[in-house]
Amino acid sequence: MLTVIIPSFNEENYIAACLEALLTQAGLPDNHSVQVIVAANGCHDATVSIAQRYAPEFARAGFDYLTLNIAQPGKTNALNVADGHAEFANRAYLDADVVLGPGFLAELLLALRSETDPVYIGGSVEVPRSRSWVTRAYARIWTNLPFVREGVPGIGFYAFNAAGRARWSEFPEIIGDDRYVRLQFRDSERKRLKATYKWPLPEGFFNMVKAKRRWSEGNLEVARKFPELAANDSQRNTSADGKLLLLRHPISGLIFVAITLGSKGLAVLQGTRRSQGWRRGRT
Repeated sequence: MLTVIIPSFNEENYIAACLEALLTQAGLPDNHSVQVIVAANGCHDATVSIAQRYAPEFARAGFDYLTLNIAQPGKTNALNVADGHAEFANRAYLDADVVLGPGFLAELLLALRSETDPVYIGGSVEVPRSRSWVTRAYARIWTNLPFVREGVPGIGFYAFNAAGRARWSEFPEIIGDDRYVRLQFRDSERKRLKATYKWPLPEGFFNMVKAKRRWSEGNLEVARKFPELAANDSQRNTSADGKLLLLRHPISGLIFVAITLGSKGLAVLQGTRRSQGWRRGRT
């Protein structure tokens, strides 16, 4: 049993592919019970109408399906409202620009059934080929960092069993919800699925800096508001393997370092601002 929650703000260009991937999941057990909630909030595009059109298809596929049209914007607000409509204690949170691989839910359901202790579950992220050579250069380094290649970063997707979701009540109003929930768990409590999902990076240098600045602001905010979680931050990219990667691909390495340092510098100079509405990780 699983509730999948998809927070969405102006996702008319992405939401259909996200939902189609859920509808075409293969290998689901015969007795599966899956609820899908699209938590659209503050949208002023066609996100809501597109999501609503999928209701008959999900019904035919045997999924419970709900589209929430929430007037107030804000990702954590969307997550909290959707949690209030969730039928099942096992939860998965999925960004609307993520496309799950065809066997993803089957592996996830199996993993949830096998765990009784609190567990945090992530998948294996794949970055689609970008149109921008800058983004492709950044991705060449980022996707091969130990944290992304071997860890459980929870980028665009994370899930918990009932015991894991009980680690906190409501999502706090923060930018980095993914980091906040991942650090609720020790490294030994995180599990990585072999199943893959596609998650796009922003296109171009300035969009990458904008997105990375948002990620950096989120990290700073979590560190400031929840310093006790730092003890669970065991996955880092400072290994010798990561440094050698920069040397093996010098041009990509320079672009990666420029984007990373530039975005972190902007985040520190600006300070972590209170999140009003959505702070996008891409454009």
